[in-house]
Amino acid sequence: MNEIELREWLETWAWTLLPYLLMLGKSIFAGAGFSMNLAVLLTWTDRRYGSMLQDRIGPDRAVVYMPKMVARGGAFVPALLTGGAVVAYAKFGVDNISAAQAFFMSQLAIFMAWFTLMIITDAVHNRGVRNPFDQFLAAVRNPRDMVYGGFAAHVFALLVLVGAGTGPGHVREFLFFGGTGVLFVSIIGGAGYAAAQMVEDQIGLRLLGLLHPAADGLKSIFKEDFVPEDADKLLHGLAPFIAFFPTLVVLAIVPFGDTLCFEARENGAVDIFKLLPIVPRDGVCTDAAIQLQVVDLNIGVLYFFALAGTGIVGAALAGWASNNKYSLMGGLRAAGQMVSYEVTLGLTLVGAIMIYGTVQVDDMVRWQVENTWGVFVQPLAFVLFFAAAVAESKRIPFDIPEGESELVAGYFLEYSGMKFSMFFLGEYIAVVTSSALMVAIFFGGWHIPFLYRDGITMSFGDSMIFHYGMSHGLVVLIGFLAFIVKSIGLCMLQLTIRWTLPRFRYDQLMKLGWRMLLPLSLANILATGVVVLALDSAGTSVNSALTLLCDFTELFLVGGAAVIFVLVVRFLLQPAEHRRVVASTSAKYAEAAGGTLTAKMGA
Repeated sequence: MNEIELREWLETWAWTLLPYLLMLGKSIFAGAGFSMNLAVLLTWTDRRYGSMLQDRIGPDRAVVYMPKMVARGGAFVPALLTGGAVVAYAKFGVDNISAAQAFFMSQLAIFMAWFTLMIITDAVHNRGVRNPFDQFLAAVRNPRDMVYGGFAAHVFALLVLVGAGTGPGHVREFLFFGGTGVLFVSIIGGAGYAAAQMVEDQIGLRLLGLLHPAADGLKSIFKEDFVPEDADKLLHGLAPFIAFFPTLVVLAIVPFGDTLCFEARENGAVDIFKLLPIVPRDGVCTDAAIQLQVVDLNIGVLYFFALAGTGIVGAALAGWASNNKYSLMGGLRAAGQMVSYEVTLGLTLVGAIMIYGTVQVDDMVRWQVENTWGVFVQPLAFVLFFAAAVAESKRIPFDIPEGESELVAGYFLEYSGMKFSMFFLGEYIAVVTSSALMVAIFFGGWHIPFLYRDGITMSFGDSMIFHYGMSHGLVVLIGFLAFIVKSIGLCMLQLTIRWTLPRFRYDQLMKLGWRMLLPLSLANILATGVVVLALDSAGTSVNSALTLLCDFTELFLVGGAAVIFVLVVRFLLQPAEHRRVVASTSAKYAEAAGGTLTAKMGA
């Protein structure tokens, strides 16, 4: 075999193995890169919530001490490499500067500038002035005031770019290269300032408490794997895997972005180095396409329920195999609770399936892109599905199977080390997967209002108001980020409920599932069927009115997002108030009498 034949043979095998490598990469992202990492971050957020609301110890205790020069290098060297990469991209990676590139570079530079100054100013206010630059920043009354200036700069840069339109490219070049310079200075300057302030011989690295989840995982590896003496050792060791595995693989059917369209090679293979610049709004490419989805099954959401239901077996086996009465009671409660709420979980989606006309999740998202988000056509189904999903994750207020006051720890009482971590982390992964599925079915998946495959299009009925073409890669990237943000938002909502509502009693839990959620889900199916039949027999005028109404829902989403953004910024800019809340009558009387004689318990 000569050199040419060998090269052709290797190229043939490379393009043959490429689809399998892409499938492996998507699986790794969906399993480890998204669900597991986000679940770990949720454990950190959960501790933050607990420390704020219940005056508990937060996750900041985990710290790594290192010499001063090592800490300085760890702060400055990555920033130097990042800044160099930004400059190299601006100089060699861009030929013709588009409006999108100018927009993102300028906006990113402005954000990095005001955010870095806000962090440094806050540090100066907390520790005092050390140098002339600190003295200059100390004149700022409140570090959060810099946010106002930052927002004003964002709006000003956007107006300048829009005002330039498609005219001469001088404005785009100024915003792009000026943004590159500001971004470089912000990255290098912020890291250099942080490195210069490291004056102690030993620097403690905390990373806002993010080291705590890593420390927990490391400790779990070396902890003793305890197995009760009279337990069924085979089933005791098998139960954590049965409970943990479904939470990872159910994410396989959820699309986390639109289909990437590439050019096809002569042999029909996908040329991953040639992404199509423009893709029409209608239709989906099939010849040279890579779906941002682990696997596109024709059974769709049925795959989710088939695998999610196996988690019941893991909880029941863990309770029975431990040979502990508390574990057995927790396993029975978990099995009863999960079976009860899975009935509602499945029935709530029947109405959505009737509307979308498919069980494939990616087709559901495309229906929402062309019409309106599912939460508008199935609002009751979303509320019921959300409640049932929280109950399926067995977290407060539905944590009956592991209630500390009654069952110590429930079905995983007799577990330790990594087996306990699998049960513990599995609940957080269930939160992530349920949130991702709700985003895909009820919140448009990767869709953003007025953003379509060919760019931004604002239209109402047959009237076109505004259109701005965008590259295919940029549209897919924005949609992917939108999916991530929506999923994180629903995860945070579930955590907020966990720290807001008290635990139900077991009889209340069963009544809620069988007497309230189940009848409502059946009523939703009936109402949806009636509406679908009525719309099928309606005239063209009714369908035109519904199309116009769908367009107005997108305008409503944009306005609602703007209002929520303003409220969040206003909340963040308000100074923190620490108020002591009296939680019980006895504490109230003790406070009125001058307090208790004993000191507050410390940990």
